[in-house]
Parts: sequence; C-alpha cells; structure tokens
Amino acid sequence: MPEPRVKGVAFRTVDQCFLELRGAEAQKRARALMPPELADNYQRGLVLASSWYPISWYRQVFAAFLKATGDGPELARQIGYRSMQLDMKSVYKQVFARFVSPQTMLTMSNRLFNSYYDTARATVIDPSHGHVRMLLTQCIGWDLNMFTEIQGSATALLEIAGAKQVRQQLLSGGRDGDTEMELEAHWI
Repeated sequence: MPEPRVKGVAFRTVDQCFLELRGAEAQKRARALMPPELADNYQRGLVLASSWYPISWYRQVFAAFLKATGDGPELARQIGYRSMQLDMKSVYKQVFARFVSPQTMLTMSNRLFNSYYDTARATVIDPSHGHVRMLLTQCIGWDLNMFTEIQGSATALLEIAGAKQVRQQLLSGGRDGDTEMELEAHWI
C-alpha cells in the first residue's frame, strides 16, 4: 500500500507561515534538520502547489520546525491558524465568509480539506448555532502536530465566519499514532 500523501500547497503554506511566525534564521535551522531531499526541494523552489508529497515529509517538516525553535505543539496550532487566514485572504472568500454561519463555513470546508490529503476525511457532525463537532477519519500516518495544525485551522475558519471566543475541546484521538480525531468547538 502506498504511503498517504499531502498536496504541495500545504507544504508551501506552512513553510510561509513558519517564516512569518519565527523568522528567516529559524527557517534556516529547520531546513538543516529536514531530510536532505526535502530540504533541497524547499531550497530550490521545487515544492509544487499542485503536486503530491509523502505524508512522512509533512511530519518531518513540523518536527523540524519544532526542533529548530524548541517550541511544542502550540506552534503547529499557530501555523494552522495562520495558514487558514492566508487561504481565506481573497476578497471573494472574505465576503462569502460573512454571509454564512460559522458552522456552515466549517461544513463547507470539508471539501477543501479532503483535497489536501489523499486518505484523510473530515466530516462535520451536529452543526448548530454556536456549536459544531468535527470528525477526522482515515488519518493514516498523522501525528500530534498534524492534528494540532487542523485545530488551529478550524479556529481561524470559524473566526473568519464571525465566531467570537472560540473554545475547542478534543473529544477523542488526535495524538501520535491515532487515525481519527473528534473535536468540538463552541463560540458566541
């Protein structure tokens, strides 16, 4: 069975966010900690947005980010949060986000999520005003950092759609070696 893959746009976006959040020196240290083939692809600009790359590389990117800075998983959450802000930056997306409820916005994002990962699936369960549950399944090869990145992305998306004071609770999974995560969010 081939290794699960992640779309190149995700690699590019998290690298851009890491640079914004921690600076060029931290990015240089992180690249030195990556496997040579991965670091070389970044250095040469060969990580293509529309191409697919091994999920092990994605885990290694986050591991290098954390090791280069001494940060914990909270950095992955910050990167996920900022990534979603960048993904939703266009005027069209911003206007659209203001016309749908936060729970509807998160439900609609499932299709986008499913285009970034070739095996993982996201499903929104029980959406209602001020509350939503999200279930990630088939997350083969994921680790704590990847799940934490998604938590940050979900918070940003809810806020872009107008949610205030977003609070999340991890209901199950979402750790190293897990293939599922159930997450609940509340907001006003």
